Amino acid sequence: MAHPLLERAAQHTAQARAINDEFEGKAMPAEAATQMKQHLSKASEYRSRVEAEAELKANEAWISEPQYKHDMVGGGSIAEGFGHGEIILESERKELQRKAFHNYIRHGIDGMSREEKSALVEDSTSGCQNLVPSDFAGTIVKDYARLAQIRNLATVRPTSSNQVDVGSITINAGGWGKLELAGSTTTDGLAADPNAAKQTITVYDLTALVLLGEDELEDADTVEAIIRDALAQKFAEQEDDAFAFGDGSAKPTGIAYGSTITQKVTAGAADTLVGDDVIKLQYQVPAWATRNGVYLGAGSVAQAASLLKDSNGAYLWRESLRAGEPATLAGYPFHRVDGLPAITASTGAINTSLVFGDVRQGYMIADRAGITVKRLVERYAEQGKVGLLFKKRVGGGVIRPKAFSALIL
Repeated sequence: MAHPLLERAAQHTAQARAINDEFEGKAMPAEAATQMKQHLSKASEYRSRVEAEAELKANEAWISEPQYKHDMVGGGSIAEGFGHGEIILESERKELQRKAFHNYIRHGIDGMSREEKSALVEDSTSGCQNLVPSDFAGTIVKDYARLAQIRNLATVRPTSSNQVDVGSITINAGGWGKLELAGSTTTDGLAADPNAAKQTITVYDLTALVLLGEDELEDADTVEAIIRDALAQKFAEQEDDAFAFGDGSAKPTGIAYGSTITQKVTAGAADTLVGDDVIKLQYQVPAWATRNGVYLGAGSVAQAASLLKDSNGAYLWRESLRAGEPATLAGYPFHRVDGLPAITASTGAINTSLVFGDVRQGYMIADRAGITVKRLVERYAEQGKVGLLFKKRVGGGVIRPKAFSALIL
């Protein structure tokens, strides 16, 4: 015997079909179209009610089964409870983390329940860490990735370690010839073992301090956006500075720092940008590094480059016609990276103010997942503010020096 609701759904479906068939191949009057839509809506409603009733019965049957038949380990839709061993939905876990995070930044660890503390705190080799919820942290990373320059150009590798091994191997020169010929002196590339060297990228702590007034902390609607925007801007600035010219001391080693780049062009005039020197950089790197090559330079370099002209008086600089895309210099994109030295800056014996190359092939960023936060109250109490010290772990280094060339001004 069919379910009564299914019979009603069938009746409405038949009515809708009759109307559709009556006007097939010709215009359907508005009144008929309305009636057909109403019948289909009723049929869908009855079907949903039947499906819901069937699901309800299935759940009741499952609950009534002996417990040994149930999978209590968990799965994709459930997660272990915090501190009590109960099973909770993944959506419930995320909501608990969100509430715990908001309570922590407003009231500190003492103002949180035991469940909220368990949701927000992890034990690691470095001690207890107050975690920023993954959804919120993911939004921060997406925001500052749009603001940053080098992060958008480089290879980004996630890691769970404090160091990332980068395979580096040099193969001896190859040569043509026939190995079968006795006494052949043709280079076969096998005269010596390949030179293997281990290269690592160290992951460092990147911190950013957000100061909020006590009144702002109580405003739940705005505090999250304030924190996200402030962190995104600060992380983007700090990363670009380090990835461009970091010295490798408690921070990543930048693209243009020290002797990392061996392919260089020495400017004809000190502290002066000349069009010929800019173009020469493109020919100091292998062909593969020019396919996705870009120029990187500080603000003073961008200003000087925008005024360069060729022998016919045409500017080498071209402003982008599309929002969000970089200008071009001598046919290649130019990205302004203020972390690089200015034209007039003194950097020891050399000044690498302008770099050309394929950043994705030549530079790697190591991202260790997760952002943590520490609440600072006493230090800023006289100002009526609360400090939130956010920390993420990131490293960076040149993995293919031949991908770059630098102009020495």
